[in-house]
Amino acid sequence: MVETRSSKLKNQVQNETVIPVKSSHKRVVNEITLTPTKRIRTGDTVTNKEMSFRDKFNLENNESALANIHSYLLSKASKKNSTLLAKYFRVEEYGMGDIILGIKVPEIRFLSKRLDLLPFPILRGLIKSKYHEERLLAIINVVEKYKTSQDSKIRENIFNFFVEEMISGVDNWDLVDTSASQIVGAYLRDKPDLKRFWLFEKFVKSNRLWDRRIAIISTQYFIKYGEYDDTLELAGILLHQHAKDMPRVMLRYSIEKLSVQERKKYMKLDKK
Repeated sequence: MVETRSSKLKNQVQNETVIPVKSSHKRVVNEITLTPTKRIRTGDTVTNKEMSFRDKFNLENNESALANIHSYLLSKASKKNSTLLAKYFRVEEYGMGDIILGIKVPEIRFLSKRLDLLPFPILRGLIKSKYHEERLLAIINVVEKYKTSQDSKIRENIFNFFVEEMISGVDNWDLVDTSASQIVGAYLRDKPDLKRFWLFEKFVKSNRLWDRRIAIISTQYFIKYGEYDDTLELAGILLHQHAKDMPRVMLRYSIEKLSVQERKKYMKLDKK
């Protein structure tokens, strides 16, 4: 019987002993080697087989931790990105005074994940920073803190901390959009009285632009559950507040679903 090429190959494969090869490749992100570790989360406490990254920041000491985080972020700063993002975040307009380091969001999220859940004193220090990325780090971290907690009392504390001590540092559109629905919307959804107070009495009537944005963006969380009434009501309030100042094209888009009579009313409004 003639042994064909395919049958020879089959016999070779069957007779060979396969020796598994261990890869020495390590995944590297942002110049820091990630080593798989087993982590156990209990509230704000994390047990980790390798704590070297966190240890570098000395998180047990608030002042030292803030200084170390600041130094780390400065080392990642990019002048080129900073110039581009400064225009993007309108630092000479509504973002007046904001200092942009030019660090991309994935890098901030990476740092937040490696630092794990930060205590309130460190979050308080970060949100008061003049640097945009430090405030973003605080917001990303506190959102994760809220999402990972299943305890209603802890969530209440996080919400109160956010609206009482962090809100002043939430002062650009990306900071609002990262936090409003995830904390404010998530907490208020099933609390009609508190929702009425914070969204309809406190935020949407505020003279501060970012508070009004928080009000409407918070309702994204309600929309996920098919609840639109609060969004539409707040949108109506905001339209009434700003119709006179809106460019005509923007106004037309805003009122295109309203009745003819309502559209005429808004289009007749004179600009200030």
